[in-house]
Amino acid sequence: MLRVVVIVSLLLFALTAKKLMTWRNHIHTARSSGFMVRKSPVHLVDVWWIGLYPKLVPWLNYLPSAWTSGWLPLSKIFHLWHVGHEPFEQLGSDNIMLSSPNGNMLWSSDPETIKQIANQAKHFRKPVEYFSFFDTYGPNMQTSLGEDWKAQRKIVAPAIGSHANAAMWQSSLDQAERLTALMTADGPVISRMKDHMSEISLHCIAQCFFNKGLEYETIENFPSRELPEGRFGFVEAMFTTIDKLGIIDSIPQSLRAYIPLKSIKRADKAYHDLHSHMTEMCDEALRKDTTDRKDTNMSIMDTLIASTRPESAERNGKVMDRETLTGNVFFFLLSGHGTAGNTLGFLMFLLAIRQDIQADLHAHLDAELGGKPLKTWSVTGEFMRLYNGYTGAVLKEAMRLYNVVEFIPRRCTVEASVTDLNGNHFIIPRDTLCLLNFTAAFRHPNIWPAGPTANDPATGKYHPMLDFDPSRWDSFVDKITKPSEVGLRTYFPFGLGGRACLGKSLGSIMMVGVLAYMFTHFSIELVPSRAVEEEAMRTGADEKWVKERTREQALRMLLDEVECNLLIELRKELPVRLVPRKV
Repeated sequence: MLRVVVIVSLLLFALTAKKLMTWRNHIHTARSSGFMVRKSPVHLVDVWWIGLYPKLVPWLNYLPSAWTSGWLPLSKIFHLWHVGHEPFEQLGSDNIMLSSPNGNMLWSSDPETIKQIANQAKHFRKPVEYFSFFDTYGPNMQTSLGEDWKAQRKIVAPAIGSHANAAMWQSSLDQAERLTALMTADGPVISRMKDHMSEISLHCIAQCFFNKGLEYETIENFPSRELPEGRFGFVEAMFTTIDKLGIIDSIPQSLRAYIPLKSIKRADKAYHDLHSHMTEMCDEALRKDTTDRKDTNMSIMDTLIASTRPESAERNGKVMDRETLTGNVFFFLLSGHGTAGNTLGFLMFLLAIRQDIQADLHAHLDAELGGKPLKTWSVTGEFMRLYNGYTGAVLKEAMRLYNVVEFIPRRCTVEASVTDLNGNHFIIPRDTLCLLNFTAAFRHPNIWPAGPTANDPATGKYHPMLDFDPSRWDSFVDKITKPSEVGLRTYFPFGLGGRACLGKSLGSIMMVGVLAYMFTHFSIELVPSRAVEEEAMRTGADEKWVKERTREQALRMLLDEVECNLLIELRKELPVRLVPRKV
């Protein structure tokens, strides 16, 4: 027995010594870069850390700050939105190299450094191995590299153009009209606005990208309490699959059917039902292609179907197989509706709280659209004026403060040089994982200074909701930019470089269309919770007190209940009221 203990102890000592030697080498390499270096016991992709850090952090907070301040705030990867630019301010640098036993990580909030890394595709590749969940239904453009990625991007490129812009604009107006009628049919109080905004985005994506009309499912009895005997509806299958993607990605399909847990059964059924819905979409599009082939004004589905033809090999360098076809359908559904849906959800609550900004938005919409029939609103006319005016400023400011992507990763494949906004030069060592922190960059105090009322009176701390100020964009009418001398480099909500969001123009059109319709015809306001109403009745508090308490609760919610799953989103719903306007 003693012999076994000695052997095991020696092995553990040898492994620990090897790991410490590797860590020392990483630290030496990191210090040669010129960046500020801090030692970190964890790496971003350490599986044990990702799974355990929510439980470990409360205990780690008891340690002296000198032991943790250099690495812990940036290692809580699902809570980066909450800390914003603060970790960089505390360390006094916008570029921080964390050196861990499993490799070096460069965290950057410097817009110039971020831009250079994103635009040097030869030196920095997307670590697609971290995005395996996108491959749930098959290979796709998101997880492809090199020539395969170029071929897939070339395939879908014809679907992005003026015809798609017009289709998305019309779809956003039609869907907004349809959804608001359904939402207000049983009264003005809307209890699931967050879900409704995700669903309207999914409807627009399905209609414009895949020629698929959907029924609204979030209006009643959503989500279903029990598993239906038949299929989930398309929307519930999609939403449930996204919500349970961790289960679907981590537990093999062959095992899920045998695990009796309700959450796993629900995840497995949603996975299969969504696959069934997407298969029907693809089958219908393939049948249509044999009798009514389309080569102009193509949708995303049209281009994907065209890529399955034999002649695609010569035209695009690739003939898409059925699995890759389905994989790309899922990718566009997931990425397209998730970003726009969450942004619209945040916007509804931002405007419900900030009645002053909503009043300015109403005035802008009335000036641009008042009296014009809905059918005359065009993407080349009304959309452009709205986007380059106050409506666009509202959208841009929301995407700055509540940008749904916390950060994007890039892996340095060869030693590369970069500079920061101050002109300082650095060397990024090969195999460094670069983490481009959008949340921090968009709250950089020297570029995006917080307003005088940005701190919450109740806590004294910064609150993004109170810093929401579309007027900061006023001096940049007719430009997609931001208030700083450094130009476009500091505002990139749809990403940068060759792998930036392909549908960024369509996403903007969709969101402006929904905003334009809803706030031309309605006002939105907060609804007091039952607890607030009961307290008011018990204490005899007046209406002003009720409004103030309701606003305080909403402010707390838009800070405390924000989380990162795949994207930044609200964990809970916030009830609101839609009030018809007299225009």
